[in-house]
Amino acid sequence: MAKLQLLAITTLDGFLFDRTVSSPLWDNPDKYGLTKIRDHATRTLGSDVSFISLTQWKKETKGIYLIEAAPDTISVIGSMFRYWLMDEIILFVVPYMQGNGIRLFTEIPGPSSWEMTGNKCFRSGICRLAYKRIE
Repeated sequence: MAKLQLLAITTLDGFLFDRTVSSPLWDNPDKYGLTKIRDHATRTLGSDVSFISLTQWKKETKGIYLIEAAPDTISVIGSMFRYWLMDEIILFVVPYMQGNGIRLFTEIPGPSSWEMTGNKCFRSGICRLAYKRIE
């Protein structure tokens, strides 16, 4: 069975990190594991993903289906949580207070439990946290 994985980069105050702000994360994605996460995905999903196809893929295939949190995918991500499709979250937290922007979690249908499967904090202050949903 395939897994649906969310890759998100947020600020300390909970907004999607603005890609126009200078950061070592953008300058050296290999160092932070971004390239490896992206390369490990069987398929990368966008805002045009079909939920019928996604449900079928999850049942019939193996691998990781990756969706990255971005302004154009945030509503799709909300729907994925609403229909309990998300299996894993890889969350990068950048030590930056943005003050405004797009919130990552806006459409959560209710409580769910997640188990931490990994974490790494870098000298830059950026932390990578990995979680899987507890069924």
